[in-house]
Amino acid sequence: MIEAFVYPVSAVMKFWHWLLAGVFGVESSHSWVASVILLVVTIRGLIAPLQWYSYKTSRLLVLMRPYLARIEKKYAGQVTAKSVKEKEKAKKALHKEYSFNPFAGCVPALLQLPFFLGLYRLLLWMAVPSSSAGRSLGVLSPAEVESFRESTLLGVPLPAYMSMSPEQFAHLGTTLDSVRSLAVPMLTAAVCFTTFNLVLSQIRLRSTMEWENPMSHRIYKFVWAMVPLAALGITMAGLTGIVPIALLLYWVSGNFWTFLQTITLWTLVVRVLPLDDDHVAHMAEAKDAELERRRAKREKQRTRRRKKMSVLTRPATFPSVRRELKEEKAAEKAAKLDAKAEKKRLSAERKAAIREANKRERGAKKENTQME
Repeated sequence: MIEAFVYPVSAVMKFWHWLLAGVFGVESSHSWVASVILLVVTIRGLIAPLQWYSYKTSRLLVLMRPYLARIEKKYAGQVTAKSVKEKEKAKKALHKEYSFNPFAGCVPALLQLPFFLGLYRLLLWMAVPSSSAGRSLGVLSPAEVESFRESTLLGVPLPAYMSMSPEQFAHLGTTLDSVRSLAVPMLTAAVCFTTFNLVLSQIRLRSTMEWENPMSHRIYKFVWAMVPLAALGITMAGLTGIVPIALLLYWVSGNFWTFLQTITLWTLVVRVLPLDDDHVAHMAEAKDAELERRRAKREKQRTRRRKKMSVLTRPATFPSVRRELKEEKAAEKAAKLDAKAEKKRLSAERKAAIREANKRERGAKKENTQME
């Protein structure tokens, strides 16, 4: 499957090399280096409309959030078939008003992934001789692949990487110090841009955080935890893995493009789809409620710690304090279970009401058909 996407990606790279070397007379080695950068620019440029669509879809969901919350509040606790259908009708009307498709948000990512994998795979195959020796890669002939492997960037061969053996360095006509002098700055740039992109994504997420949704908080915390891990992973891969100069060039170019694209699309979507006072007030209210919940939770934990510490000065109260804390935890657990059971009950009653209503509608249609 991935190999199929190597063909269009290799065609783009071949076109740029032909244009630079064959038409404008640029030296072949420089043309291949430029082709890697232009390949990233071309593929990412073609995919940019999908990125814009993804940004726009996310923004529309933010704009609808206050109205969706009101619909949920209006029909909370109602389990009749009529109320369920009215709720769904209200949601569909809101989606239609904002031209929002709830199933379209994942489409851009699914369409982009094969092209990214094809681009990465092509460069890896081209840069590492052992992976595709003596055969064509997409529309690139074996001679063109070999020409790519003989190219250099600032005197360092494109297939070279820092974890090669001394024999491999000698075969490419270079040394570890030469490769390291170029690879380390490129690796540092790739790590910096990757980190910037993750941090920028977090800032964008927090600016429109769905504070009332616990899953949003977990994702937000998870990504922050991934920031240092991603930087460490890229660093270790570059230092100890098979990451040729050609791939480092792709990493730097791709992450720099992502950085510029994120700033551009974020600025554009904020201007095209601005938040009004109603949206700002809704987010502020949800944020205050969440922060208050966290403060209450911290205060409860501090109170429990104080009770535990009080036993040190009054050992005789240990049984009563232990019993009191145990009862508090049991009450909290029971309240959570009751809330979960109530939510499950309402959902079951709504589904039963819808099934019964649909059954009656099918029966009525069958009777009308028989009468006709």
